[in-house]
Amino acid sequence: MRIFFATYQNEWSKLIARKKYIVFLCIGLGLCIIWTGLGQLIASVAMQQSGFSLTLTPTPLGTLPFYLQFMIPFLMFMGVTDLITVEAVDNNMKAMIYRPVERWKLYASKILVVVTYAALYLACVFVLSTLLNQILGRPLRASELFVALVSYAMTLIPLAILASFAALIALLGRSGTLTMFLLLLAYFLLSALPVFFPLFNEMLFTSYLSWYTLWIGVLPSASKMIHMLAIVFGYGIVFFTAGSLVFERKEF
Repeated sequence: MRIFFATYQNEWSKLIARKKYIVFLCIGLGLCIIWTGLGQLIASVAMQQSGFSLTLTPTPLGTLPFYLQFMIPFLMFMGVTDLITVEAVDNNMKAMIYRPVERWKLYASKILVVVTYAALYLACVFVLSTLLNQILGRPLRASELFVALVSYAMTLIPLAILASFAALIALLGRSGTLTMFLLLLAYFLLSALPVFFPLFNEMLFTSYLSWYTLWIGVLPSASKMIHMLAIVFGYGIVFFTAGSLVFERKEF
């Protein structure tokens, strides 16, 4: 465990040393502030023109879908591309695999680092959107804040599966640009497929990125809950196992 933690720290330091991840975090928070400002402006205009009072300040749950469906996947794809494909292309992976750490642990640490960055990103969005809403919007009750916090935390499970999927594709890419293109194309196709073929809605792992909505309010039946968990964790096991085997046997 000590070696794994040291490997994880090393991978995290490499990721966070790339300034673009800090920049994208600032951009995400800036979008939240702009969203709030536009909401306040529209509400002010509506009050002056019609006398109706509107509350358009984004709540934590109101901002989550945008970041969860667009920003976070893009940044996770970028993270696995940098830590796997780019390192392999630049021959930096050789120095890593010669260290006294098992390959599957090195592979797992890379995925965990990407998920950690996604968790940090979501935590910052949650804190900022909550503060803006409490100050400028309708203050949320403690129970509402708890539901929002749990919803944010639950998204980490499907995001970890998405990271495992992205890492598997990154192992097959031969350049950073090609890997990003393949990941974005695959994500777009998997997200669009249920729109044209609703049958795939419960079969594809990308459909469960917003599964936190299923746990708000009336809970699903026990059989449906078991069915969802089996699909979600089944995808996770398959992606991680396949990626670990490829990483184990790949020559860098």
